Amino acid sequence: MARTTKFYRIGEPLKLEEVDIPHINDNEVLLKVRAASMCYSDIHVITGAIPVRGPVTLGHEIAGDIVEIGASVKNVKKGDRAIVHFVTPCSDCYFCLSGKSNICMNINSTPMYGFSVDGGYADYIKADSARIINLPPTIPYDFGASLGCAGITAIHAVNSIGRVTLGDIVAVYGTGGVGMYVLQLAKLSGADITIAIGRTEEKLQLAQQKFGADGTINITKERLHEGIKRISTGKGVDVMFDFVVNRESVENSIRVLKNSGKLILVGVVNDQVIITPKRITLKEVSVVGSSVGSKNELQLLVDLAEKRKLLGVTSVRHRLDQVNEALRALKEGKIIGRGYIDPLMQ
Repeated sequence: MARTTKFYRIGEPLKLEEVDIPHINDNEVLLKVRAASMCYSDIHVITGAIPVRGPVTLGHEIAGDIVEIGASVKNVKKGDRAIVHFVTPCSDCYFCLSGKSNICMNINSTPMYGFSVDGGYADYIKADSARIINLPPTIPYDFGASLGCAGITAIHAVNSIGRVTLGDIVAVYGTGGVGMYVLQLAKLSGADITIAIGRTEEKLQLAQQKFGADGTINITKERLHEGIKRISTGKGVDVMFDFVVNRESVENSIRVLKNSGKLILVGVVNDQVIITPKRITLKEVSVVGSSVGSKNELQLLVDLAEKRKLLGVTSVRHRLDQVNEALRALKEGKIIGRGYIDPLMQ
């Protein structure tokens, strides 16, 4: 037998249950979960902002040990450390064939671990071997797990959508785990100045002391445009990454962009925002969305982490039976960096 935590209905806590260890098919592997880091998308599922049909095990940032492989699996072996790319693109639609598998036309009808099929808040998870990437022994499980969504969301936003380049001034509105990765990846891409924006002083200090922010703006103490002017010496921002995505963040982000600057919306919200078209037109700025990332981008992140060019953002470990408590702390903004579930923790 094994333990899992199931989501059943909107507004209800996850339910800890005992189940049979999953039975794998020929193309699948069985992973003993060692870390499942927590994403705010899980909060969106519980509140109904992201529609998910229960019962299903949440947790889509997953790392562990392969303890069993199917008969046709060739790319990994029993005993390998591994992480899961939680999205399953169809590989046949226009977007998959043009290198944009993260926005596959059939993404909602294919397995998505932690959403439409069981994820990592459990002792074990089974997954298609095509969605598995080896995790080198030098990378801790919790670090590897967080790359599976926080990391690929960040690298896709920075490289594929924001196209950050040498000399750019980059700002990150929201200093959660994904934002901490964006700051690092922007620096690796050649950004001259990186700016962290938020409301929690402890998060802002961490962004500057550990993750490469050259300056910080606490918007409870300073207006955004004044902080940007101070740090950028009046130049403004080339690329703004917005993880908050509300009326205030979008409106003020557009205001501080340079002419031809880019606002990248990364946060997933249902609330409507108001945009003044004149500012977009006269400044020739772009407002564009960015969604998750590809398996190739996940492999690149693993390579960067192995070369110690990227630092992990996980900071708080929880037992499997503490999952509801941990998600509540995440919702209340009490977790600095990224929290994670360790099923082996007693």
